[in-house]
Amino acid sequence: MASSNISQNTTDEVNQDLISNLPPIATEKILKFLPIKMAASMSVLSTKWKDNWLSLRHLVFDRTFWEEIMRGSQPPQDNYVAEKTIIIVSNILLHHNGPLQKFLFSVPPRFVLNPPPRDFKGFADLRSLKLDRIECKPDIFGSLIASCPRLTLLKLVHCIGLRHVIINIPSLESLVIIGVLDYLSFKNVASLTYISLLEVYKIPRGKTEVVDSFKDLATSCQLQHLHFGGDQFLATGGVAKSFPLTFNHLSKLCLTELNLGRPDVYRFVFRMIPSCPYIKELEISMALIAYFAFDENALPLQKHEYDDDNFKMRHLLKVIVTDIRGSLAELEFIKYVLAISVMLEKFFFKLYGYFSGDNSKNLVLLNLLQLPRASPKAQLVYLKQ
Repeated sequence: MASSNISQNTTDEVNQDLISNLPPIATEKILKFLPIKMAASMSVLSTKWKDNWLSLRHLVFDRTFWEEIMRGSQPPQDNYVAEKTIIIVSNILLHHNGPLQKFLFSVPPRFVLNPPPRDFKGFADLRSLKLDRIECKPDIFGSLIASCPRLTLLKLVHCIGLRHVIINIPSLESLVIIGVLDYLSFKNVASLTYISLLEVYKIPRGKTEVVDSFKDLATSCQLQHLHFGGDQFLATGGVAKSFPLTFNHLSKLCLTELNLGRPDVYRFVFRMIPSCPYIKELEISMALIAYFAFDENALPLQKHEYDDDNFKMRHLLKVIVTDIRGSLAELEFIKYVLAISVMLEKFFFKLYGYFSGDNSKNLVLLNLLQLPRASPKAQLVYLKQ
């Protein structure tokens, strides 16, 4: 009997050593994929596991975390949940010893988070920051950004209170902004290579400020991928006046939700494409809803401010145009792209989902397929619904 006990104890000690002596990369992966509460409970196993927990580089406070807190309050009370959350998260952050590479903090509506203490030194190794539907004052946002010296990706989604945004992050490589802004400027963004602006400048404060921010994109960084979504920014009127500009490093241009029937949008597009002489890929999608009634006869279709005989896109290989209704402005734009793209290989196009009849749809298809092409290798590929 004694021999059996000794054997069992020896086996337990060996198993304990196997767990405790895992290499750091293994323990980090284990903690990384555990819910935050379970990861914290691992710290009671040994001093080593406690150190691993306190230096964990990935902290995720997601829906599971919130649901567990809410279960402690029956019925759920906002004050209880907020107070308990502040205590837990603050305690974890204040005792955290190592750098953070990922910090996900998902909060329910009406949750208010107090500003960090004055002695808080920020996230020195944070690389990616995504703020989604939060309300934040510009000075707090600026302070937060300043405390992330190695930030490479910033994403702002429908944030309230950040209508005046200054991007001053030398390390930033990717920027995504979705939502309404009054003012956006760029300073010290030499590393920026990808930018996506969606629904930005819906209520512009002034055309001069819009033009200045657009010029900054061309002159202050080496963009490789540029995406404008929605035509509010493009239709401010002043943007088209910022040309001529040249995006010498751009390899992909995306312009989505365009209403080419708006004269300012139309002019912008015809000026923007020659400003990107080295792009290899172009993506265009038309607006699903015509926001403004317009007179196509008023568009400058007879005499453009471009000259497709002297200018050629010698690097453009792939074009995608979707949600085509067959308007005169759309056909003129597609005709222009095909006329200047001397190296084009594939031109993918997709029609808008609803037409009044098969005859009108077939007529649009026929008009597109009959357009002349500068590249002998260019193939028009119809993308069906």
